Amino acid sequence: MNEIFKHWGIKHLSHSNIDLARNDLGLWVLRYIFRIYDPANAAMARGNAVEHGLQVALQGGEFDDPLDAAMKDFNKRTALGVDAERREKEAKNIGGMVAQAREGMAGAKVIAYQEKIEIEIPGIDIPVIGFTDFTCEDTIIDLKTTTRLPSAISASHRRQGSIYQRAAGNKSIDFLYATPKKHAMYRLENSDKDWLEVCQTALRLQRWLAKFDSKEELAACVIPNYDSFYWSSPATREKAREIFGY
Repeated sequence: MNEIFKHWGIKHLSHSNIDLARNDLGLWVLRYIFRIYDPANAAMARGNAVEHGLQVALQGGEFDDPLDAAMKDFNKRTALGVDAERREKEAKNIGGMVAQAREGMAGAKVIAYQEKIEIEIPGIDIPVIGFTDFTCEDTIIDLKTTTRLPSAISASHRRQGSIYQRAAGNKSIDFLYATPKKHAMYRLENSDKDWLEVCQTALRLQRWLAKFDSKEELAACVIPNYDSFYWSSPATREKAREIFGY
């Protein structure tokens, strides 16, 4: 079972890689085996832009405007390939989200931004890597932008936090959720089950990959669910139909 991922050209795993395998194996094959990625996504660009604006607010110079920085980042990320209506809708969320994120981080003493973390999963030949958002002295804070404020950390984010927590020596992990009008901070507790899910997903994915010799065989054994929100990009669906045959 050694070096299965390396055989398929996968040099490392990540939370997004592992979680996509859990949720849509068809899209996982398209993305990580056939190397076909979604075009720019307005919601994802909004999240990145708000994070950039918050980083400027916390660590930028006194003449740097966080909202201006966020909007410039968003415009750059969505300049090509993004639906104009969706782009405009997400742009309107950025100002409120930056303000709420700043309020949620008030008093936090950030000592590092986008630190690389790395951890091994027993039985897996490649590491799991990631980049944390904001590292403070006693916690790591991960920013999530959303239009609806959750009442708890989502299952997917719990798994992400379990990776960060173990890679950072069991440091506290907090998730800051920011909407245009509200924010909430939740601390990850009791993440052993979440880490087990991460490990088992990776191990079972490795075992599945070991059964195939070619990309074509892999493609013939997955069922892409085009009705899922994961397949919202028409360009991605078109490429997938060429590969999967329907």
